Amino acid sequence: MFEAKAAMQLKRMQVFVSHFGLDLSRTPASWPSALEIDGVTYDLKSGPSGVQYELARPVILRNEAGQIIGGRARSLAEAKQIADSLKRKGLAKDVNVEKRPSENLNGIKLEVDLSYNQELYKFSTKLASNLTIAMGREALIKASGIANYLHGASPWNTRLAYCDTSAIRDLRPPLSHTAYVEFGLQSHAVIILFGGPQIYVPLPTAKKGAILAFLDPITGEEWFGEVAPLGIPPAPSTFSEGEAKVHFKYILQRLAEEGIARGARYPPNLSVSAYDLGSPSGTS
Repeated sequence: MFEAKAAMQLKRMQVFVSHFGLDLSRTPASWPSALEIDGVTYDLKSGPSGVQYELARPVILRNEAGQIIGGRARSLAEAKQIADSLKRKGLAKDVNVEKRPSENLNGIKLEVDLSYNQELYKFSTKLASNLTIAMGREALIKASGIANYLHGASPWNTRLAYCDTSAIRDLRPPLSHTAYVEFGLQSHAVIILFGGPQIYVPLPTAKKGAILAFLDPITGEEWFGEVAPLGIPPAPSTFSEGEAKVHFKYILQRLAEEGIARGARYPPNLSVSAYDLGSPSGTS
């Protein structure tokens, strides 16, 4: 269940990043009912040259007398189905159906949810665990309490990664989904999603070393391997409102830089319009 909710958030973020004028259509992604223009609701999807929009539902046009004079459908098949229905019901004698090409969405400002939430935390924890197991350290995960956390039986201190991740980002193509795991007295993982949000996952003490995996959403390239430990410090468990704003400014800057590095046709000018920092924990 948490993976489905996290996937929905990530698909919307993929569409948002596509809006920079990038081709992220290798893996389909849609953002249902994302936009309303002149009273018409549109779904957004990643296209080969940026974001494309399509009707969220068919639109029927009527004149002042209430008679149907036209409409728009989401596909040629749906248009023909509506046309046949109108003729069958005697609401039209003849219906002309023509196909129009998909359109790119330019000049529209999009807002996306960058929330850190339990679904994203669990998704990132599972990602870090799977990588650790795949690289031969299954015993470390089995001995931890991560399985209970993923099944909702106990807590785990996965949290926002309030730290400089430049050294990790330099090891992979810009905008890549990235999982970096560093082992030692204070083992931990850092997950970076689409070059923006970054999540910190604490892990049990282990023999020193480090592993990295990334997935490039533009080319589809995947890479797994051992790397030299970067000495990434543990992320703080708590932070102030000011520090939270600094963090969001940091990830937006990184996201914009990485989008430009990948050839964004519309260089992004990103900002955070609103914050919801939740409720303080205890007296912190």
